[in-house]
Amino acid sequence: MLHSHLIQWILFQSSSEDPSTPASHEPEIQLGISALVGFVGQALAEMAADNVCYSSMRKLSTFQKAESIATDNDSYQQFEVALTMDTGSCTDIVPDHKDAVMMVAVKQFAQEQHRAYRYLAYCTRKLFTTQPNRRFAWGLTACGTTVRACLFAHDKVLSSEAMDVSTSDGRRVFVELLTNWTMCESWRLGYDPTIRHDADLKHWEIDVYDSETQLTHSYICEDIRCNTNSTFGRHTRCFVAREKPADPASAADHNFPKVLIKDTWAHPISPGSDVARDEVAYLREIRDELAKDNTLNGTYPRLEAGGMVQIMCSDGVADDTTQLILVDIAEDTRAKVPNRIHRRIVMSPVGEPIHNLKSIDELIVIIGDVMAAHTAIAKRCGLLHRDLSVNNIMFHRDANGGVKGMLVDFDNACRIADMENMKQPDCVGTLPFMSIGNLEISGVKRTVLDDWESLIYILCWLGTFGINQADQDSAKAVRDLPIQKWQTGSAADVATLKRQYMHEISYFVEYILQHILNAQGFEELRKLFSNAF
Repeated sequence: MLHSHLIQWILFQSSSEDPSTPASHEPEIQLGISALVGFVGQALAEMAADNVCYSSMRKLSTFQKAESIATDNDSYQQFEVALTMDTGSCTDIVPDHKDAVMMVAVKQFAQEQHRAYRYLAYCTRKLFTTQPNRRFAWGLTACGTTVRACLFAHDKVLSSEAMDVSTSDGRRVFVELLTNWTMCESWRLGYDPTIRHDADLKHWEIDVYDSETQLTHSYICEDIRCNTNSTFGRHTRCFVAREKPADPASAADHNFPKVLIKDTWAHPISPGSDVARDEVAYLREIRDELAKDNTLNGTYPRLEAGGMVQIMCSDGVADDTTQLILVDIAEDTRAKVPNRIHRRIVMSPVGEPIHNLKSIDELIVIIGDVMAAHTAIAKRCGLLHRDLSVNNIMFHRDANGGVKGMLVDFDNACRIADMENMKQPDCVGTLPFMSIGNLEISGVKRTVLDDWESLIYILCWLGTFGINQADQDSAKAVRDLPIQKWQTGSAADVATLKRQYMHEISYFVEYILQHILNAQGFEELRKLFSNAF
């Protein structure tokens, strides 16, 4: 049966079909892919059985969701077919994105290649979301008898030349590719060997290399606080964890303090400039400079360990970067892909998001703490945060229930001295909270005043939308609020709106003040805004 599906796919002629007709042959292509993958897997398994050197070789297989046949309208609610690792064990568990090695986008016609790319990108996003140990991802498109392999780096997708399985040369190249994926190291498939899942204890273990001490620490993850939800970008993940006990018998001991592990793929320099950025170095400077100031304890993340992720390769230990991902790609192609570095940082204390606050009074307290931390970091450490937003202001509670605000995420921070030498200040931050000068990419150098301006927008935002669900005004049509436009359109459009809303008191009242929530405590914000003008 498998051979008949394979032959049917090889003999399939998509060029004679009309792309406007329903995708009735896509199930045949899916079965053909499954047949070829199964054939290669079986052949390699037989080879492995006769050679102890290949005993640990993985076996690729395919799986599909029930009723997942694509239609012409490209419903993105279900995926078509995926490659996974066949463990050989019987199970009633239906595989899902978390089990997939890579996704496969199937289209009936060769002319649908761009639709296949688009669909594959959407499906691949789910791999990054559901697999905490995913560094990058491979994927396949099959349009008629034409197969292409895709590599999803953090800024670009690289696609191979076409492999036409209707020809012997095309089948040979595709079989070689499947064989390489079967036998290669896991890091070449996109997995992170420094994040491992313990199936028996049902938790993730995470290794963190500390560049200062040059030691590696292992942690047990208790919760994934933040996960990536995109195919491209920094792929920031945050884990709540505790250091792994040296004695495995003590693994259930919860006396180890909780820490937050931040895992991200960052640009080593500011885009459009030659100014270096290093969040680990910034946090180390902040810790060392402010450690003796007890009034600031807990208002910034204290660095416990951190550095670039170290990957054990065939040539030894290597820093994990985009260039390592593309190590087997031609040099001229690698040069066209922006380089990112894979950093992992351990910090304490573990903060909570703003929406867990109980009142406006608590908000005012944590904003004061954040302003104090920001001022100290700028004056004493010479660092400008440059990305104040509702997500980068957190808090934690003391034993008596009091709150302490904390300024987090120094990914976009920059040394003030370096900014003096920037030919053109870069545009960084979170759109609704960026200063007007930042949005307009003006030639005026950025200062602490840009970050204070961001704080004003944060208070406007929280005053309009509330700090938690209990504050929400169910009668208010959120989509019609003027401030809602701060998160749509171009940076220049948002800058124009902010100039309009903040120009004078009458406009501010019309566009902002009259939309402040009527919930308890928000009258204090109205007074604050009124006094500011």
